[in-house]
Amino acid sequence: MYVELREVQSTIQQIVMAISAVLKIEVEVADADLFRIAGTGLIKQKIWKEMSGEDAVYRQCVERGKTIVIDRPGFNDICTSCPHFGNCAEHGEICTPIKINQQVIGVIGLIAFSVEQREKLFGDIDANIYFLKKMADVIATKVNENIIFRQQLIAEKKISTLVNCIDMGLLMLNHGECEFISKTARKMLQLGENEAANPKIVAQFTGRKHIDPNGAIVWIDLGSYRKKFFITVHQIDVLEKDEAEVVLIEDPEHITQIATHITIDKQNHATGLIGSSTAILNIKQILLKIKDESIPILITGEDGTGKTFAAHFVHTTANKPEDMYRKINVSYYSEDDLNQLLFGDRTNPSKKGYLEKLDGGTLVLDEIDRIGQSTQLLLNKFLSDKLIEKNGQAMKVNVRLISVTNKNLMDFVQRGRFRQDLYYKIGVVPIFMPPLRERKSDIMMLADYFLNLLNLNAESVRKTFARQIQDVVGAYDWPGNIQELYNAVAYAFSVSDEPVIRVEHFPDYLLEKYHSRMKQSSQNFNLQTIERDTIKKALIKVKSEGKKKEEAAALLGIGRATLFRKISEYRLNNQ
Repeated sequence: MYVELREVQSTIQQIVMAISAVLKIEVEVADADLFRIAGTGLIKQKIWKEMSGEDAVYRQCVERGKTIVIDRPGFNDICTSCPHFGNCAEHGEICTPIKINQQVIGVIGLIAFSVEQREKLFGDIDANIYFLKKMADVIATKVNENIIFRQQLIAEKKISTLVNCIDMGLLMLNHGECEFISKTARKMLQLGENEAANPKIVAQFTGRKHIDPNGAIVWIDLGSYRKKFFITVHQIDVLEKDEAEVVLIEDPEHITQIATHITIDKQNHATGLIGSSTAILNIKQILLKIKDESIPILITGEDGTGKTFAAHFVHTTANKPEDMYRKINVSYYSEDDLNQLLFGDRTNPSKKGYLEKLDGGTLVLDEIDRIGQSTQLLLNKFLSDKLIEKNGQAMKVNVRLISVTNKNLMDFVQRGRFRQDLYYKIGVVPIFMPPLRERKSDIMMLADYFLNLLNLNAESVRKTFARQIQDVVGAYDWPGNIQELYNAVAYAFSVSDEPVIRVEHFPDYLLEKYHSRMKQSSQNFNLQTIERDTIKKALIKVKSEGKKKEEAAALLGIGRATLFRKISEYRLNNQ
């Protein structure tokens, strides 16, 4: 607890000067770490310095917790470890511990440097010891007051932080005047950080004691416009009918935004199309408009951008059963096998193709650019009339066809590799899935989604992301898009053997990008931090050269007193 003595140093210095003036004896105070806090006379120049080598008596006082009297300085048994043993400049010394709750936090001593001072010190030794103990109690009281004051500040800061972190605004009113207004309330009422609450605005919140206990909507005139708020009023002391009251205000628009966010989040997890970026919301809006129709859709975009997620989104939002959804990667099949898979076996009518099986459902053709000419011809004919041949007869089916590709199909059309008429038939509704680098705001949402999936499938303790993970995933461009992001999350999930997934659990190539970004933005312009680091470097330098701390002052171009004050301020005593 010795740090507390340093925090009230100026008060302690005033006390020792007063004692010295009364007793005509020098006074000294050191903390439990034997660092001089205050002093008079010759001792004054040694303030803010360690007592190294001269601390034998005070050390015994701290360890024993009792008053020590040295009537023969330099020859007492306690003095044997002192470099001034046998040749001490002092003529006498009395020191007593400074305690708080029986814990020694420092020492206060009376020191005689002359025969005259020795006579005053030992002339009435009992009275001086009694007086010294009382002064130790006074200092302890001052330190205790500082501790209590600091605790109160911390408690107030905690309460203030709590109040300012809640979504509701808070006004504390008393007799119509605003005694406190939270940051959230300031934002709601268009007030600056240090701007006083406008009395005209505050007046509109007073006199609301009889409002519905569950709250009510009220219109508040903010000057340039009127805005409605949902408010609840809590009287501080109902029995005393005091005028003090707490008004909690909420922004109905904010509540609506939260509800919308929850709805979006629920929809994301139900359909697999994750994202709240403008691009993704626009795609969802388009697909929702056509969810009940069978218009062909062409979804394009880079590998891993979620094209098949978008296809599945169309199917699930139309409330169609999962067994009526099928995705086929056409590159897996030969041209003949693909034709049979889609249109059925003409030699065996019992073997139905997926166009017939999925009547009323959704068929997704992935890598549509890979289908051969015969398949293109058959598909082009089918999309013209939605008819398939069954036992020599035409049968109409209603299948939504969704085509997916990572290529520019128009290039294929221009090179004669894809039928132009088929291109326009499969792309009645064209959808482009943007890469992750163009929808940065969705990255963390996707990462959280993948983490939830991994948690559901794992038997281990549920894991969460550390706060810095958002910076890690945001610093990378994700050329592999969603699949690469999933792989990175799965890797970190597997590597982490603790409940919290931290930065170091992600692959090295991600961390290199992250650290590179951090380095670019890590320039420090905080003067206190720069000063502390510079002093620390100077102390390390002189220590490595076997020199005293005082010599760091010359390197820094400051005085010794300033150096040691800064060392104490920045807690660099161990450097």
